[in-house]
Amino acid sequence: MALLATAIKATAKGGIGKLRQRSRGQVPYYEPYPALKRETWRPDIRAAVLASQRIGLHRKLMKTAAAADLYPVAIGTDAIVYPSPGPSPLDVLPHTPEGKPVPGTFRLGVSPGMVKHQGTQTVLWAEEQFEEHGAVFNIANLIKTDQSAGEGE
Repeated sequence: MALLATAIKATAKGGIGKLRQRSRGQVPYYEPYPALKRETWRPDIRAAVLASQRIGLHRKLMKTAAAADLYPVAIGTDAIVYPSPGPSPLDVLPHTPEGKPVPGTFRLGVSPGMVKHQGTQTVLWAEEQFEEHGAVFNIANLIKTDQSAGEGE
């Protein structure tokens, strides 16, 4: 539970910077970002959407922990890293005795509310990343198996 609480706190701290939209390399740093001048740009709506997403994520984390006694080892803005006995995301997700996903936990799919598999890496890979980047770093930022996956999102 302490690991889960730490991971949830990290997502909340990381979410503060998301309240202000910035250029992701499209506009030089010395020019104003044009999206901020749009009439439809509303920081209060952005904050509400992000808060709703975070609440849903935290609920699913807690349900998954309760159903499978499984806790994340890292949480990024769009990735959650769980230890797994196998390479498939299905090895991690809790299921009922009938084989269906446990209600309220993470479910794989493309529909709203479902999650996608971003990557699987070995513990040795993670250890190499910690040696390369140092102790203070979030493994969830590099977990993608295919580094080109998610470009343009």
